[in-house]
Amino acid sequence: MRFGDGLRAERELRGIALDDIAVATRVSVRNLQALEAERFAELPGGVFNRGFVRAYARFCGLDEDWAVAGYADAMRQQGEDPEQQAADWTTFAENVKRNREALRPQRRLRWAGVAAMMMAVVLLGVVVFGLLVRRGVVSAPPRLQRLVHVERKVPVQDGSRHVAVSTAAQ
Repeated sequence: MRFGDGLRAERELRGIALDDIAVATRVSVRNLQALEAERFAELPGGVFNRGFVRAYARFCGLDEDWAVAGYADAMRQQGEDPEQQAADWTTFAENVKRNREALRPQRRLRWAGVAAMMMAVVLLGVVVFGLLVRRGVVSAPPRLQRLVHVERKVPVQDGSRHVAVSTAAQ
C-alpha cells in the first residue's frame, strides 16, 4: 500500500475528517489532500512537510516516527531525496538568519536618522516662530516675550520718517 493511501485508510478507519485535522493542526486541507495523494511537489517542502506529516499522525493517533519514515520512503520512490530537501531548507534558514543579523546595524542607523529628522523639524519650527514674532505677525506668549527682542518701526510725529524702536519686556 502506498504511503498516502495508508494515511487516508487510517484516518477513515478512525472516522476523522480532513477538515478536523486542518482545524486542529492549522495545516490547510489543500496540503493535507496533497499529502494523502502523494503530490509532494504541491507542498511547501523541507521541514514543513515533515511537520505536516507529524501533525497529521499525532492527530490521528498514529506513530509519528513511522509516518515520517513512510513519507521519506515515498519521497525516495518519486526520485526525491528528503534529506537533501531538508538540508536545502536548513541552508535557506541559515541564510535568512545571516541576512537579518546583517540588517541590524542598518536599523539602528535608520532610527538615528528619524531622530535627527525630528530634531530638525522642531528646530525649523522654533526658527519660523521666532521670525514671525520678530515681524509682528504673531505675538509671543508672555513667558517667551522676555526672551524675544523685537524691533518695530514706529512713525515719528511728523510722519516723514520711521524710527526703529526696540521693544522688549523688562
